[in-house]
Amino acid sequence: MMMLQGHFVDTMLGDQYRDVTHPIFWTWNFMRGMTAAIFFFVSGAIFVFLMLRDSRPWYQNLRIQKGLKRVLLLLFLGYLLKWNLYHLFSLNFYPSMFLVDVFHIIGLAVFTVISVFIIYQNTKIPLPLMYFALAMTAFLIAPMVKTADWSSIPVFLQNYLTRDNGSTFILFPWIGYSLFGAVVGWHMYKRPNFYHTHWAPLLFISIGLWIHYNVNDILLGCFHLTGIAEFKQATYNNASFWRLGHVLIVFALFIWITKIFKNIPPLIMKIGGETLVIYSVHYVLLYGTWFGIGIRSLGHHTFTPWATAIGAVSFILFFAYLIYRIEEIRYFLYHIVPHYFWLYFRFLRIKFRRFYNVQRLNLIAMMGKKVR
Repeated sequence: MMMLQGHFVDTMLGDQYRDVTHPIFWTWNFMRGMTAAIFFFVSGAIFVFLMLRDSRPWYQNLRIQKGLKRVLLLLFLGYLLKWNLYHLFSLNFYPSMFLVDVFHIIGLAVFTVISVFIIYQNTKIPLPLMYFALAMTAFLIAPMVKTADWSSIPVFLQNYLTRDNGSTFILFPWIGYSLFGAVVGWHMYKRPNFYHTHWAPLLFISIGLWIHYNVNDILLGCFHLTGIAEFKQATYNNASFWRLGHVLIVFALFIWITKIFKNIPPLIMKIGGETLVIYSVHYVLLYGTWFGIGIRSLGHHTFTPWATAIGAVSFILFFAYLIYRIEEIRYFLYHIVPHYFWLYFRFLRIKFRRFYNVQRLNLIAMMGKKVR
């Protein structure tokens, strides 16, 4: 829901109303900046938790098999959502077709998580240590990757490393949030009872606040402890680490909410399980990538605050209703439509066969007259 309203408001709200000194816009902008980081973090935590529950070797682990299929699906959908059908069928390949977005990063994050787990099973290097080290590396090298010259590699690979071409998300630092989430997912698997107490959210809130107020001191402490210069350099660009503190605070609030509200409405749970559908459909409807016509066509960056708010609420309600009816929609798409498509195909085949027989008989009759 945060994603839906965030994308709608960012797409439609007029530029003259984007005043960062206004408390309402500042709060919205701050929360919007957290959405992607929370999504990456939670995705990593949930996937690792489910993966570790299957104790079999990696080549027999069903969650890994499903995860690898999901990687391919996410990469495919990530590119598919960027394509305009008219240009595609016209063989007109334009640069934005190969830009990188959320699905690409999530897919590669899942692939990285699986790869590290395979290394763990073959080397016995502590799994959380590898996840944590890679997450820290992703954050630390992000500024260097951002400013490096990638002109010597193909553009579609550049899009994973730099935003210069228009990519919304890039690998670094965003993959780091999924890897930090993987560390938490490992801990959830090892100490599940801990997350049924009030100590878990208190711990995450404490760590989150500590990072928020002391991020530079923490980074300088790591620099003095390890001598790694990137920790000191990170103090000049600490947004990723600072945001991680906020993610941990929100994660703690999620834990508390699930403890306080024992009976969460089924629709809320269902919406949480259909993020792939919601993101895909909202992307096409809002940005109009496939057909060139979307909600953005109604007035990109021209809406008043009230019109934007009403539109955002309507957008959310539409998707809530979509997920409420998702099983009926799937039945229609996967059963009714193919059934009638097959009936129509059979009808056309019969009509073609009759037409062919009539034309064949007419041709025979014409040939018979010529012979006489």
